[in-house]
Amino acid sequence: MYLIYETEEAALERADEEGKYLGFSYWNDGMGTRWLTSPVPTADDKWALDVSDYELDDLEQGDILLSYTPLPELESI
Repeated sequence: MYLIYETEEAALERADEEGKYLGFSYWNDGMGTRWLTSPVPTADDKWALDVSDYELDDLEQGDILLSYTPLPELESI
């Protein structure tokens, strides 16, 4: 399950929120795990955040996508 964001910053803000909620060490000790998942770029210049294990509010529940089109990987020469 994914939420799609217009910017990486917006997606990271949501990832930060979940990391704080879960009490990850980054938020308590300033080092270590910060996010449960991190955003990835999509083919349409947006950012997808895997929220499969997140606590979602009702608004977020309505915005969930089951898939997204990833940014194509560059082929190595």
